[in-house]
Amino acid sequence: MRTTAELREGFLTFFESKGHKRHPSGSLVPPEWDHSTLLNSAGMQPLMPYFAGRETPPAPLLTTVQKVFRTPDIDEVGLDSFHLTFFEMLGNFSFGEYFKEGAIDFAWEFVFDHMRIDPDKFWVTVFGGDVELGLGEDEEAVRLWEAKGLPPERIVRLDRSHNFWSVGGPGPCGPDTELFYDRGEEVGCLRPECAPGCECERFLEFWNLVFMEYELHEDGTVTPLPKQNVDTGLGLERGAAVLQDVISVYETDGYQAIMDWIAAESGVAFGESEKATKAHRILADHGRGMTFLVGDGVVPSNEGRGYVLRRIIRRAVQQARTIGLDDLWRMTDGVAEQMGHWYPELVEHGERI
Repeated sequence: MRTTAELREGFLTFFESKGHKRHPSGSLVPPEWDHSTLLNSAGMQPLMPYFAGRETPPAPLLTTVQKVFRTPDIDEVGLDSFHLTFFEMLGNFSFGEYFKEGAIDFAWEFVFDHMRIDPDKFWVTVFGGDVELGLGEDEEAVRLWEAKGLPPERIVRLDRSHNFWSVGGPGPCGPDTELFYDRGEEVGCLRPECAPGCECERFLEFWNLVFMEYELHEDGTVTPLPKQNVDTGLGLERGAAVLQDVISVYETDGYQAIMDWIAAESGVAFGESEKATKAHRILADHGRGMTFLVGDGVVPSNEGRGYVLRRIIRRAVQQARTIGLDDLWRMTDGVAEQMGHWYPELVEHGERI
């Protein structure tokens, strides 16, 4: 397993072998009942009715690769090696079946038997407790990781802001444990206490296991949910960066294929200059984002998600002009060719895109 495509398919196949039903990605456009966000920004968001108990899931165990789009980072894309607006989230979900032990067992097996990550570079964080919520440290998660053989010094306890997941307001929530890859001191801050949770780029979080067992209420209190659920998210692009041992997600094969096209059409290569690097990153990210947004029925406009699309098209066109790339719409054919196998709507709506 080395390529982005192999990681995507390998994850889904692995969890199918563990009894999970492969479930298609939801649209980037949330359903009418979901007014919490303009666009789906988490792998579990389309599954929220199942977690909340409003609907019965198609199976008690699901696995998905979900397309997501996060608007807060639009202006950051291009300035560094990791910010994205559009990306894919691999997930395995349990609705009242297995809980912490099962989630950690599966993650451990996939990380070491399939991704074959160097054990010495593997760290985790766990929920360290929160007085306001009335919850203590997640001692069970600590015990389960230690039972797997993970050295205690590589289990980091962090606060609610790092290791407690919620929808951003009232609703299902719970502590989580995050999986990190140590990319080495040379990309870190060199402080002796540097560890996951540090703001430097040394430790890359690539998988989050959420133990969704509470409901957060308007008054800030939590009560147990009827069922203990598991919601996980492995960032495909970050996972590929780990597999391919590169620092930047833009150096992974998925983005490099798009950048090769940009270089061939413009005559300007990625890394040729600071201006070229910024342009390639923005075009690679926004090119995928605008293709998928239009594929899901979004059209440019002055408000809402249509304005998000308009913004990224405008940014992409501006950057294309800086490197002499014309007729940017042609880029969408390459995106559809690369990803249409997993997202057939890109082929189905090719003319509109």
